[in-house]
Amino acid sequence: MKLKPEQEQEASSIIKNLPLFAGCPEDALSAVVKLLDARDIMPGKVILMDQEIAKTLFILAKGIVGVWKRVRGEKKQLATLKSPDFFGERSMFEESPASALVKSEDRCLVYALERSQFDQLAVQFPGILEPLRKNMAEVRLKRLGPTPPPADP
Repeated sequence: MKLKPEQEQEASSIIKNLPLFAGCPEDALSAVVKLLDARDIMPGKVILMDQEIAKTLFILAKGIVGVWKRVRGEKKQLATLKSPDFFGERSMFEESPASALVKSEDRCLVYALERSQFDQLAVQFPGILEPLRKNMAEVRLKRLGPTPPPADP
């Protein structure tokens, strides 16, 4: 469902403060907000499946989600994201499978941006691409930690 005017204001404020969008042109961010869909998510609902290529960026406007991964046959919670935050960026921008399952822990409001819409926006605002690439690398480092050096043979 397209955002209501008050949601557009809130989404704009959230996006401007997310590290993913740091350094992006203001007009491009305003255009992003116009493309967002609001989704009300009930507690316990899976929003993003592990290994899914959803091609959707989710901006967590309200609520808390758990990030889960099966490790050696056991489900483990890797992180808890509290609003305002985001997830699905890997599947969205790199078309790689999601690296974990994301499930709502309480009632959530997420703003979703589909890859096909973003691709059209990127043609109109190419200046958004470089800051996003740089920010994605920093986000990955923060979330996953540094890549360990290879083991000596």
